[in-house]
Amino acid sequence: MITLQRQFMLAALAAIIFSGSALAERLPRPVGLEPAIQFWQRIYTELSVSEGVIHDSGHAMTVVGRIDIEPPPDWQARRETVRAALKRYRAGLNALADQAMRPADDFQARLLARLPSATDAPAARRIAERLRFQGGLRERFKEGLVRSGRWRGHIRRVLAEYGVPPALVALPHVESSFNPRARSHAGAAGLWQFTAGTGRRFLRIDPVLDERLDPWASTRAAAALLAHNHSEINSWPLAITAYNHGLNGMKRAVREVGTRDYLTIQREYTGRYFGFASRNFYPALLAAAEVDENAHHYFGALEQDPPLEPVRVVLPHYTPMETLLEGVSVDEAVIQRLNPALGPAVWDGRKFIPGGYALALPEDAGVDWSEQVAALPGTRLYRDQRPDVAHRVVSGDTLSQIAMRYDVDLQALMAHNSIRDPRRLRAGQRLQLPMAGSMPEPVGGRHYEVRPGDTLGAIAMQHGVETRALVRLNELDDPDRLRVGQRLVIGEGPRVAVVDTAIEP
Repeated sequence: MITLQRQFMLAALAAIIFSGSALAERLPRPVGLEPAIQFWQRIYTELSVSEGVIHDSGHAMTVVGRIDIEPPPDWQARRETVRAALKRYRAGLNALADQAMRPADDFQARLLARLPSATDAPAARRIAERLRFQGGLRERFKEGLVRSGRWRGHIRRVLAEYGVPPALVALPHVESSFNPRARSHAGAAGLWQFTAGTGRRFLRIDPVLDERLDPWASTRAAAALLAHNHSEINSWPLAITAYNHGLNGMKRAVREVGTRDYLTIQREYTGRYFGFASRNFYPALLAAAEVDENAHHYFGALEQDPPLEPVRVVLPHYTPMETLLEGVSVDEAVIQRLNPALGPAVWDGRKFIPGGYALALPEDAGVDWSEQVAALPGTRLYRDQRPDVAHRVVSGDTLSQIAMRYDVDLQALMAHNSIRDPRRLRAGQRLQLPMAGSMPEPVGGRHYEVRPGDTLGAIAMQHGVETRALVRLNELDDPDRLRVGQRLVIGEGPRVAVVDTAIEP
């Protein structure tokens, strides 16, 4: 998570850099971008997900045709329809060029009528090479407007804190349609679509926590990244484009083109990776901001989701999810909805919620969440994270033998290592063993480390406790299967005395 210390550090950095100078700044809107801005406004507000346009991907963004396509998630059928349409329109443009721009049929005549008036045969061939398809996004944008109500207030506050122009509240429309669980083919994730590489500069991303999926934490990271980009390149259009293309890529563009003028770079820079998406990122954002600001004009009366502003309680120790769910009066689904950064390893028990995590809980005036968390039993809270255990496969190993040796479930072992066929092991392969490591030291209670020859009954007699109490305290599935070195809780310990209430992440 973004700790309070990191939060204050990032906020202080932004304050030093900007001193509030950009708070009221409106984003530049060059006249030369109007065709692209209007194109994206049409995509966001007029075209449904069951239709799209065939268009010139150059600066004019000329639309040469409109087609119906299969709605998501029928992606294969969509691809086939688009492929056929592009082939047809390219053939039509090349035929016009071959015929000295004199149409031979109705289709070519309609195609010619949609081209700029001065288009000659060479220009028609160039347009044919640049044709691409863009699907409509009206439904997705409208859904995003509704969802945005949950985080809009938080986003505006954080943008202002970092001196980022308020129009950037619309950036999640471009990135994720305000879907905090959105993932891209390139591996980007969350409301702000951070890749793992960029995200790790500001966020924790591992099997325990993926803060890209936390709308509150990732908003702060996005604002910090945008602020940093601007401090390095001194242009909001370039800083915003760098959010998509990378800061080093935009610095390279400035060097090669010889100017910081955005429109000149957008039109003249020919970097290898500066393709359609990067060239259109800024105009798409301007279009999204205009539609977001005037949503009633495009979509009529809309009721946005109410603000989602959970209470934050810092967990002082490493906490198993099972311990938390048994100790707080809230449904698992609610905790999962408010804490999307918690990874699958936490939910299935392989890992604990890390100490210091700012747990989000629902606002409820009748509940003192701090008191409930403080009452969690110390015998079921831990000083360290549950360790990873690995096994290197040697010749003759079988998956069932490995599972038995480490006392792990065979299906869990297969799932954790993405193994579909248990017979296909290779010598030298490294297997991660879920929940095979000995438990770390609990916060409270008396403990005993299992020695060779120990039995649970003998341990219970030695310490004057009942065997069934040891089974309950240590959550033992099989009392007859103890491991040498295993640490057992012998007696109840003190409960957690106090927890911290966190501020907004």
